[in-house]
Amino acid sequence: AMLPKAMKEYGGIGIAAPQIGWWTRVFCFGIEGTNPRYPDAEGLPLTMWINPELTSSPSSTETCWMWEGCLSVPGMRGWVERPSEVVVSGWD
Repeated sequence: AMLPKAMKEYGGIGIAAPQIGWWTRVFCFGIEGTNPRYPDAEGLPLTMWINPELTSSPSSTETCWMWEGCLSVPGMRGWVERPSEVVVSGWD
């Protein structure tokens, strides 16, 4: 419950455990309702992952550009290119 609470408190849509001083490989993400920092994002159920690995999707080589921020660096945002699809593996 620590990660979702911190994510909601700071207005994020994802957060990793080390960002709140919990030195383990866990992260969560989700969008409940609307998020003012990401007004065009569709809703996603809250998901937590243990020992996550993210890899590019073998079915898509497309990329997309988007504004991205980091809750560890408040107020800093950048225009970044990311894969359009990724595969997440680990314990959810």
